[in-house]
Amino acid sequence: MLDDQKKIKLLEANKPPCLDTLRGRATQLNSEKQTAIMEFDAVPEFCHSEAQIVQGGFITGMLDTCMAHLLIALLDFKFNPVSLDINVSFLAPAHPGTLVAEARILRIGKSIAYLTSTLTQGNHLVATATSTIKLIPSAKKPL
Repeated sequence: MLDDQKKIKLLEANKPPCLDTLRGRATQLNSEKQTAIMEFDAVPEFCHSEAQIVQGGFITGMLDTCMAHLLIALLDFKFNPVSLDINVSFLAPAHPGTLVAEARILRIGKSIAYLTSTLTQGNHLVATATSTIKLIPSAKKPL
């Protein structure tokens, strides 16, 4: 059985190209608490308007990615998470710089999982999300 640090290394070694686009990386996993933390480097190219506000689709992608990575790692790389829905609340603008997503499990069933995540920048809560995720058995290991 893999410990949390080994799971993070495995996630990082097999990350999809979209995670490179989002400039994200898994930084923490706590299997006992069922939480994960990821960091993202928001660049000016993610922004709209003169105010340099990170576009909502990138914010949503960051929240969604953190929830997916949490499920992948907790379920020992045996499932691919497929979002059935995601509900995002945008609470404050994000700007270029580091954004931190934290995901946690609300409930896991046999084929459906419910998760929540938050995205912060510094001490400011930027957005929150909830998601319903279908668990699809993975044919490819580890991801």
